[in-house]
Amino acid sequence: MNPALAAALSTEQREVYNAIRAYADHRNVAVYLVGGAVRDWLMGHPAGDLDFTVEVDAIDFARGLMEAHGGQVTAHERFRTATWLWVGHHTDFTTSRSETYPRPAMLPVVTPAPIERDLYRRDFSINAMALRLRNDVLVDLHDGQGDLSRKEIRALHARSFTDDPTRILRAARYAARFGFSVESATREWIGHGLAYLKDLSGERVKYDLELIFGIPQPERALILLREWDVFRAFGISVPEAEALRARFDAIRLHLRMWHTATINLTRAELIHAIGWGALIYNLGQLSARRWLDLIPHTAEVREALVSLGVLSTLSATLFDGKPSRQSDILRPFSGLALLITWLFDHSASKRAAAFSEWHAWRGMQPVTTGDDLKARGARPGPIYGKLLASLRNAWLDGEVTSADEERALLERLLSQ
Repeated sequence: MNPALAAALSTEQREVYNAIRAYADHRNVAVYLVGGAVRDWLMGHPAGDLDFTVEVDAIDFARGLMEAHGGQVTAHERFRTATWLWVGHHTDFTTSRSETYPRPAMLPVVTPAPIERDLYRRDFSINAMALRLRNDVLVDLHDGQGDLSRKEIRALHARSFTDDPTRILRAARYAARFGFSVESATREWIGHGLAYLKDLSGERVKYDLELIFGIPQPERALILLREWDVFRAFGISVPEAEALRARFDAIRLHLRMWHTATINLTRAELIHAIGWGALIYNLGQLSARRWLDLIPHTAEVREALVSLGVLSTLSATLFDGKPSRQSDILRPFSGLALLITWLFDHSASKRAAAFSEWHAWRGMQPVTTGDDLKARGARPGPIYGKLLASLRNAWLDGEVTSADEERALLERLLSQ
C-alpha cells in the first residue's frame, strides 16, 4: 500500500483495504479506490468513507468478499452496487460504468464500462481520480491533481449540471468545505442547470442540502447558492447573506449550551433540523410553506418547522410579563421549535423565555397531586386542572417557594 495513503487510513480501513486488494489479486480483477478517499489522501486529509469501483459485477464481488471474510452485504440491484459491512465499516462497491440521462434531472441509465468511462461520468475533476489497487498507480485523466493544486472546482463537461442539477449544490459544498474557487467555465455551466432544479425530487434536494448543513461553515455554501440564483430557481426565499452568517455563528457559539437529551433526534438529525430552521425562521408563511411542500421531513421536524411561522411572529411584548404567562404561551411548542427560536430570534426577552420554558418552566410541577385534592374532598372535574395550574403558576412567579407555602395557598384556593 502507498505509504501516504496508509497514513490517511485508520487501522480498520487499512484492514478493509488489504482484504479487498488480496481478494482482487486472487480473482485477477481490476479494483480501484475512487472518489473522496483519493481526493482527501492527495490533500493530506484523513480519508473518509472508502468507495471502490470494480471492472466486474460489484454485487458478485462484494458477496465473494463476504464469503471469504464474513460480514454482511446489502445489494442495490438497479445500479449494480453493493455495501459490505465488515469490522465495523460500511464499504461501497460500484460496477465500473457509464451513464446516460434520458432527460435532465432524471436518474441515469447505467451500463458497464471501463474505468476511463467511469471517471468521465463523475461530477468534478477532483473526484474523478482512481487508485488502482494492484500496483498503486493513480489514474488521473482529467487533471484532478492540478485542480487540487489550483484550489479549483471544475466540472468535466458542459452538460454536467443539466444532466444532474444536484451537482450545483455539491459545487457550493466543496467550494465552501475546501475554500476553493469555482472555475469560470464551470460557473457558466451552473447557469445552464438552474432551469432544471425544479425537476429534482424533494428527497434529492434534501440529501444534498443536509450535507451542506454538516460542514463546518454551511453559510459559505448557502451564500454561494444564493449568489448563483439557486433558491430563486426553486422559487423560494432565503435569508440575506448577513443573516445566514449570523445564524450559523449562533449555532456554533450557543448550541452546546442547550440541553438536547430530551429532543428525540440524533446529533446529525438535530443539526439538519436546525439548518432548515436557519433557512425558514422569520421568512413568512409563504416561504416556509414552499420549503415544507418541497422537502419531506419526519413528523417531529415538520411540526417544529411549521410552528416557527407562529413563534417567529409573536410580539416581544408578550414576554415582558410574569413567567407563568410566558410559559402558557410557549407550552404548546416542541423543544426543537423553542431551540430554533432561541438561536435565531432578534428579541432577547423571547429568546430568554424560550430557554427558560425548556430548561426550567416545562418541568416545574406543584407538590400537590390530583390524589391530594381528592383526599381533601374536592370533586373530580375541571376544577382539578384549574387548582393545579394555579399552584404551578405560583411557583413559576415566585409567589410560593416551599411546600408549606403551597399548602397555605391551596387552603385559600379551596376556601374560595
